[in-house]
Amino acid sequence: MNGRIRRLWEYLKFGIDFFLLRKRRPYILGLVTNDTCNLGCLHCRVANIDHINMSYMQIEEILKRYYRKGSRFLYLEGGEPYLWHDGPYRLKDVVTLARKIGYLQVHIYTNGTFPLDADPDFTFVSIDGLARTYEKIRGIPLDRVLANLRDFKQKFAIIFVVNTINYHEIRPFLAFVRNEFPRTRVMFYFHTPYYGVDYLLLSKAQKREAIETILRCKEEGLPVLNSVSGLRAILSGRYEHPSDLWWVVDHTGEYQCCRAFGQKEVCEACGYSSCAEIVLARDYSFDAIKGMLWYFR
Repeated sequence: MNGRIRRLWEYLKFGIDFFLLRKRRPYILGLVTNDTCNLGCLHCRVANIDHINMSYMQIEEILKRYYRKGSRFLYLEGGEPYLWHDGPYRLKDVVTLARKIGYLQVHIYTNGTFPLDADPDFTFVSIDGLARTYEKIRGIPLDRVLANLRDFKQKFAIIFVVNTINYHEIRPFLAFVRNEFPRTRVMFYFHTPYYGVDYLLLSKAQKREAIETILRCKEEGLPVLNSVSGLRAILSGRYEHPSDLWWVVDHTGEYQCCRAFGQKEVCEACGYSSCAEIVLARDYSFDAIKGMLWYFR
């Protein structure tokens, strides 16, 4: 069986297991290759705590073990994953390894401050607002990230984490992205109180205002990647969380759903909207499935 046919066969098996048979297994593995980061963002308190890079051998063992458990989609994250290294190995070697093992999709979450040269299937770049807002949140000029994205020829989407600083900037930000990067879209997450409730967490009224704004923008054709059903689920809280469909592994351990597993306050205020996208796709939401297919276009 050649590589292309084998890949199509694996996608077919995934579709049958996930959509039809609804098997429970960790389809997605979120691998935190390192906690090192070059930024000091307002919302982050986990970067540079231990200054740890996993070894290449550790990563290989984890990837193989989760593949045997059923994982087929790998999300590489940090810290800043482009800072990961182990001797001669760099992030591109991890992407190559994952494909060799058999992962169908390898995605990278990055702050976009480094050349995006690891050759994943898809890249998510964090940009949380227009120039002044972005610099307030992340501490560097936005132009540095935009320069890297203008040179980037592969598939990517932008992650915008909505908080009390930037939620009024949703519409102008979407208009900016449409003009600057007409072939990409924006996935909205919402600030989650992983470290306790703080001033960045939206009130219920602010969250509703933000989601209704995103829904209107999507209806108007602005580049929103979230599904309508996913956004409504985030607003209502009526979706499966925590879920056993994805696991996160870092140098401290292995966690179902996220590294705050078991913390009720965090789970109830979860803003990781991909959770809703995936679970609602299991309920055959056309809009959610269409959004998922955009990744694989």
